[in-house]
Amino acid sequence: MNYLIIGLICLVLLILMIYLYTKDSESSRKFFLYERAIEDLNKKIYELEKSSKREHSADDDEEFKNYIDEIFESSMEKITHFIVTSRKKDEEDIKKLIDKVDSKLAHVEEKLKAINTIPESYQMNDKKIVNLYEKGLSVSEIARNLRVGIGEVELVLKIAGIK
Repeated sequence: MNYLIIGLICLVLLILMIYLYTKDSESSRKFFLYERAIEDLNKKIYELEKSSKREHSADDDEEFKNYIDEIFESSMEKITHFIVTSRKKDEEDIKKLIDKVDSKLAHVEEKLKAINTIPESYQMNDKKIVNLYEKGLSVSEIARNLRVGIGEVELVLKIAGIK
């Protein structure tokens, strides 16, 4: 039974690790896409600057550079905002998952404690077995009276150091 519980805990931890790995790979993919978009923007800016040098005067070039810089800054702000909000959402999801795993782990620990406790009826049987043996009853008579196996009676007497 303990192996089953340990196995369940390991399974939950494995699922958590897989979930975190998946989220990390999604974030990496998003960052790769952002990097690619920024590179494309830089290429377009370069091409526009190059073509503007041929077609416009120096004043127009300065205006154009300012316009491009504004577009670039605006794009960077939007991208940064998107990254930050998606990262916060991922962190919230991970915290929720960790809380869920913790509650399930606490539940499993409670079940394990309940399994590992010895019921009072067994403890009472042990005392009855010892008392009946000390009164002179045989092992088979004790087993018959208490409706337990002979092996259990012998085991209890060995543990008690009587037999």
